[in-house]
Amino acid sequence: MSTYVAFGNLGNLLTIAVFAQARQRRNSCSLYLLIMTICNLICLDIGILPIIFSLDYTDIRTKYEIACKLQFYIRHASFQMMRTCKVLACFDRYALSSMSVRIRAFSQYKIAVRLIFITGLFWSLFIIQFASKRSIKNQLCSIHNHFYTLIYTIYYLFFAGIIPPLLILIFSFLLMKNLKQMRTHIQSQSPSRKTTITILRKRDRDLMRMVLIEVLFYFINTMPFSIFLIYRILTKDHIKNKEQKQIELFINYMTQSFLMYFNTVLPFFIYVSTSSSFRRKLTNIFKKLTRSMLKQRAKRFISTAQQHEIDIRLHLLKIDNTE
Repeated sequence: MSTYVAFGNLGNLLTIAVFAQARQRRNSCSLYLLIMTICNLICLDIGILPIIFSLDYTDIRTKYEIACKLQFYIRHASFQMMRTCKVLACFDRYALSSMSVRIRAFSQYKIAVRLIFITGLFWSLFIIQFASKRSIKNQLCSIHNHFYTLIYTIYYLFFAGIIPPLLILIFSFLLMKNLKQMRTHIQSQSPSRKTTITILRKRDRDLMRMVLIEVLFYFINTMPFSIFLIYRILTKDHIKNKEQKQIELFINYMTQSFLMYFNTVLPFFIYVSTSSSFRRKLTNIFKKLTRSMLKQRAKRFISTAQQHEIDIRLHLLKIDNTE
């Protein structure tokens, strides 16, 4: 798990470095991806680090009720914000490629800031009700009220397992349709702009791979926990032996604490493997960092050499004075 967190943090930090650049921050889509990556970082550390800590020390989530509620609140609010930003990023790309001026107006930096603020405020307030219902029972931090467990299961199925992937697929399909129309329009209007068309096609392929692979992994990593929640509701009143309970705990760990967190680790590796433009930006960051380090080292070397020369001159002056 420590390796899992290390690679996840490294990937998220590098992704933040790409999207946090001055030119990138002013782009609405890049802003969505930046907030999404920050949420990934929070989800990963708030969700996994307590588990790693509990291997050698007391699990504070099952000892202190405030820790149980707070850890769920921060983690789940960040997860929902991450999913929302993923949908908004797809919508932004669709809006930007639209031939309609009214739809294209939604792809603006100021619109992105407003939507991020509104959705962030919504999830921050909405999730309080579920966090407040969590309690510790039999060394398990969860919602133990049958009615609220059912409500949470239905909510999670729709707002995590069904609606976000469905919206991403819809906007991705509309985006590809718009880009196809755009290519046709440019080709019929100005045959000499084949370079632009080639660039558009390359961006189409990069974007298509990024979106489809992200959605695929989102389905794979989210649906198992949704299914397990339904199973837990249906079998809640059944009498289970020790072996069944251990199997359920293992499945809960795999679906909630391992598979689901892949959504927070994989984006960087998806971007690197599918987008040449992302790789170029990342390479430029490493080049700038290397140049900066070399300049700092050169400055230190020059400063040391100058200081050494001054020391020698002072030493020679002292010798002359003594003579």
